[in-house]
Amino acid sequence: RAMVDYRDGRGQAKFVVEGTSGVPFRIAANAQLAPDLWRASLTGKARGIAFETASPARIVPRRDGYEMLPTTLRAGSGTARLSGVLDTGVAMQARLDGIDIAVANAFLPGYGLGGRASGSLDFSQPGQTAFPQVQARLAIAGFTRTTAASVSQPVDMTLSAGMSGAGGDVRAVFRRRGNLIGRLAATLGPPDTGGGASWSEALRGSALGGGIRYNGPAETLFSFAGQTDQRVTGPIGLAADFSCRVSDPCITGILRGTGLAYENQRYG
Repeated sequence: RAMVDYRDGRGQAKFVVEGTSGVPFRIAANAQLAPDLWRASLTGKARGIAFETASPARIVPRRDGYEMLPTTLRAGSGTARLSGVLDTGVAMQARLDGIDIAVANAFLPGYGLGGRASGSLDFSQPGQTAFPQVQARLAIAGFTRTTAASVSQPVDMTLSAGMSGAGGDVRAVFRRRGNLIGRLAATLGPPDTGGGASWSEALRGSALGGGIRYNGPAETLFSFAGQTDQRVTGPIGLAADFSCRVSDPCITGILRGTGLAYENQRYG
């Protein structure tokens, strides 16, 4: 339910949303609106994790858009500091400290993600057709994926990624109980933005390079495949190299497993 009372640049807005999207959630907000400043408080709960703004978020209406001043969001025992600008383009900055990523399950139903994330994420795109620039440095402690049948073995991950019109680079390290179990390095060549292609189409045409070395639980790697109702379990060893294009990748290498099991929850 929602209520908005707004006229001549002033007023207030309230809303409450309850439901289930993979996990039960409830979100409520209360905003005070003025011509030069909007103030909004947010509170809610997803998968039993409470979240709220530490103080009202401040949004400055501008002639051609909006600016959100630095705002702290508490989620469980962690915090996220957010800021951004929305006008002809978009820019966003996030600084995370021990955020429970299970909150994301309300918006990504079926993934069953778990763990605590710390680090930074910066995103900017000058316009809808411009190529975005992304910089991310994240550390996720105790990453798991939960299904109706089980919870995957927890692993720790560190991720460094960057993308721009000049190309991209992604590097990740996986550790289990402090022991190194995997490394990933992938590079993207400069996207071909000619011919009127959108930035997403240009990205799919980028040259792909890099490789992965992994020796650990299969469910950790399979969780990145995005199959929300399927899982693979058991120990695997993987050594593979990437080449060709993002839209048509070439993968060469070797995969070995012992006692692997595949389960499809939809079909039993």
